[in-house]
Amino acid sequence: MLDIKNVVISNLDNARGMMARFVKMHNLLQTKCAANLRLLATKNQVNRASDYHYLVLPVTQSTEPVNGIDYIHPVVKPMVDYATAVITKGIAQNGEINFEFVPDNERDEVAARQATNMVHKLINQNNDPHTILQHWVMDACLHKNGEMMIAPMRESFVRYVTTTGTADQLAAFEQQAADSGLTVLRQSRRKTDVDMAKVIKETKDFVDQLPEAQRQAEMDTRIATAEAGSRGEFDNMTEEVPNIELEQGEDVIADSIARNTSYEAKYKLTGYTVNVKFRPIAQHYWLCDPTVISIEEQPFCGFYKPMSIQEATELYPDIDLEQFKIHAEYSNVGAFQAGSLLNNLALHARDSVPVNGLPSTGYSAQEPEARQVTVLTIWNRYDIDNDGELELVEIVYSGTYIISAKEVEFIPVANMVPKPLAQNFYGMSIAESVVPMQEYATSGYRAELQLGLLTATPRIGAKPDKLDFEMLQDGEAAIFILDSKFDPAKDIYQIPPPSGNNAFIESAMNRIQQDSMAMIGMTSPQDVFNPEVMSPGNSGAKLQLALGPNQIIQDNTVKNSAEGMKDAIWLVWRTLVQYGDDYGVKKLAAEFHPDGKPEFLDYLAFDDMNFNERKTIHIELGLGMKSEENSLQRLQIIKQAQTGLTQEVTMGVQSGALTPQAFKKIRKPYEDMLYVLGIKDANAYLPTEEEVMEMVTQAQESKKNAEPSPDDKKKIASAHLDDVRANQIEAEVAGNTASSQLEGYALLEEHKAKSYGT
Repeated sequence: MLDIKNVVISNLDNARGMMARFVKMHNLLQTKCAANLRLLATKNQVNRASDYHYLVLPVTQSTEPVNGIDYIHPVVKPMVDYATAVITKGIAQNGEINFEFVPDNERDEVAARQATNMVHKLINQNNDPHTILQHWVMDACLHKNGEMMIAPMRESFVRYVTTTGTADQLAAFEQQAADSGLTVLRQSRRKTDVDMAKVIKETKDFVDQLPEAQRQAEMDTRIATAEAGSRGEFDNMTEEVPNIELEQGEDVIADSIARNTSYEAKYKLTGYTVNVKFRPIAQHYWLCDPTVISIEEQPFCGFYKPMSIQEATELYPDIDLEQFKIHAEYSNVGAFQAGSLLNNLALHARDSVPVNGLPSTGYSAQEPEARQVTVLTIWNRYDIDNDGELELVEIVYSGTYIISAKEVEFIPVANMVPKPLAQNFYGMSIAESVVPMQEYATSGYRAELQLGLLTATPRIGAKPDKLDFEMLQDGEAAIFILDSKFDPAKDIYQIPPPSGNNAFIESAMNRIQQDSMAMIGMTSPQDVFNPEVMSPGNSGAKLQLALGPNQIIQDNTVKNSAEGMKDAIWLVWRTLVQYGDDYGVKKLAAEFHPDGKPEFLDYLAFDDMNFNERKTIHIELGLGMKSEENSLQRLQIIKQAQTGLTQEVTMGVQSGALTPQAFKKIRKPYEDMLYVLGIKDANAYLPTEEEVMEMVTQAQESKKNAEPSPDDKKKIASAHLDDVRANQIEAEVAGNTASSQLEGYALLEEHKAKSYGT
């Protein structure tokens, strides 16, 4: 594994193996950087022109002053500003970048949600998404592309902790700290106390089980041994037969004492907090293979950055400053600058600001650390370990001083292209698209201004044979008359104003304005390219506009830019996986773990080689037809979903046919309905399985203990009455009623009386 830091390349000339191949790769990078910068010189020159047109500054042979008129009509700046605002609003519609990692399956839902919440917090809470997007989107709209480096910010911290506890408690503390991503160093430990009450309680049962005679015999033996030893009678002593039970008792007592001994320990805890920083890369300093579309597939790419030695030591604090001053690449224009004499690039850190950089003579000569150096960060695919496979090597260096070189798994750069070109890494910026419009409009408005000035300004003429123009050209203040017959009334006359017709200019400017708007997706002056159209939603009145060609072009621009944002989101997630052992990542993971454990599930899956790349990302864009009235309609749909699910659950409870499995299937359509509305956590609105089962149990208990309603009482009484009537009828049929029995008794008595009488 290649891992080099702060090495001078000349010290590796006699190296062998991997180091020799690294030296060879470094020499190849010199040629690659120079060749690619020459290849990209035209692109840089176009970006330079876009910068100057955006700043409304005169450009040679384009919008430079003509006949003293330096008016420049602004076209590039409003178009770039409009596009930047609408793309920023489209991606961060409510001031936040809302997204989620789409899970592979149901088992992956918990890990996907944890990853979404962790990355969401880093981007939206630990950073300012609007500021990030503002710089990134403007760079992409103003130049051909916008590159953003996702740089991890790992800051170490040290805590000194003093704690007390038993040996088991201290071991548990150490294990807990290690599980949290902290490096534990125990500096000292000393005994403070023994809890004899617990020792006696733990050993009491074992001691009580020993016979009294055995304990007494053992005690007498120990006393006799001690007396014999004091008299020196060791030779006459017989070998004692070990008492196994008492030895076990001693072990039990010793173990109990060890368990109940308290210690005071001092620890040094070292860990890393983790955050990510979005570092914009100046697009004219970026170099790559323009025929490869994706950054992750680039065989060679990187960027260089002019900076002072002081800035370099702040970015890379481990630099050997003395060696760096000797071997770094010194230049105030950039080390491998291609075509710097032609387009005057890299004279300053931000090329869009037309000011010169630090001169070669100045305070930098008196302060060596203020001198300018060029630091290159390059990712190159090279077989560094000679195994037949190309490895991705990241190298940061200046001149022959290697700041760091290591094998990496990915290139931490996201690329944003609002207007991509087919089969090309570089797109076409919005600025360069409307640069010709600014030049045309400037020419037209200058002609109109010049005609107006010539018309409004009176001018006089003189016959040339009457004046000495040579003396006039020499700077004489007076006009010398050559002919004594000079007649001011005839020889000096007023020049008539020009009679040109500029009525066509107005219609020409309107056409240029329409063409400018069409270049970025506005087909008419009313279809303004502004954030209001791309708000969290548009009302039904704007439905026709939202489906028009202009809105389709705008939506496509936002979606193209969102692809770069997706790359940045994935890189933030990949950075968290890379440093999943750090305290900061584990602490962040514990916030969103379902059980509160400091475990980043995706990091654990990487260790098990059963991971999901999280390439499928759903990002919410400000594209659609939502508005205040539609928001109210959205709430009504949520309420309808709640009511519908409640009714179905109630019917299932009353019928007694509701089971957990059946409830999941009943709830699923309502979950999908809320997901379409953008609600990721359906539990916030819909009852969970546990809540429904608790409702079922409570309903059953209430039903048992509740008194019947009046209607139920009436029904129960009616049922009792029906039972009584049925019993009466049965008795009458069987002759078991009281009246039947009385009648039978009377008949019997009458029969007896008749019998006696006879």
